[in-house]
Amino acid sequence: MNINWYPGHMIKAQNDIKSVIKLIDIVVEILDARIPLSSKNPIIDDIAKDKPKIIVLNKEDLADEVETKKWIEYFKSQNMTCISVNSSNPQDIKNIVDKKKKKGEELYKQKVKNVDFDYNPIYRVLIAGIPNVGKSTIINKIAKRNSADVSNKPGVTRKKQWIRVNKNIDLLDTPGLLWPKLDDNDAGLKLALTGNIKKEVLDLESIACLGIEMLLKNDKYKSMFLQKYKINQEDIDSLDSYDILELLGRKRGCLISGGNVDMQKASNIFLEELKSGKIGRISLENV
Repeated sequence: MNINWYPGHMIKAQNDIKSVIKLIDIVVEILDARIPLSSKNPIIDDIAKDKPKIIVLNKEDLADEVETKKWIEYFKSQNMTCISVNSSNPQDIKNIVDKKKKKGEELYKQKVKNVDFDYNPIYRVLIAGIPNVGKSTIINKIAKRNSADVSNKPGVTRKKQWIRVNKNIDLLDTPGLLWPKLDDNDAGLKLALTGNIKKEVLDLESIACLGIEMLLKNDKYKSMFLQKYKINQEDIDSLDSYDILELLGRKRGCLISGGNVDMQKASNIFLEELKSGKIGRISLENV
């Protein structure tokens, strides 16, 4: 599925990051633990280049634990520091700060190895990520105040802003940034299924049907799906994904006049429950 969605504010966000990258010591990229590849912005890699990087897999509580552990090992094999977090867990937030401090200390040891006086360096850290990945929530938890604007609407932008966390760390928050064409590795579909693209640009029925197809290809996730919606395997053996979505709608009472199913409502129910983890802890990408 190709989803081409690159408003003008995305170009501005990209230029904002380019204008300050020389000031940055460390880049922290927030990814969605359910879709680490599809939520990883190639533009950030291009702009950041050789800057030390920390990968944060957010929303680990919604992702398959087994797959998340594999992704952590994968990024480590690429010489990147990687941790998984639930932004609601204070210990996880502390872990992010500790990783930034450690990375900053390693960086400055190289810079000042011949200096014979003590001083407290300030590590300038860029926080980057796609819209609605939880970036601003994490920043607010780190700074222990509502410094960064938070919105539940994917694609809502803000101006870049510096935030002093403590005597050693300055964070630069930036607007969420997508890339021009979301057709690699079904990235557009996966971003839509996890709620990182706003619904207004989507064909909900198509997205829901494709999401159902993805779940049914995995035995573990198929079992979760059937159990959640109280559907028996024999009930769907001869059905395609649209028919299964209609069956789900009937079971959830999404009926309109004439006994027909409101497919938009059924699609909304499925997509919201998939996104929020009510079907189960599901990862849409494997290493």
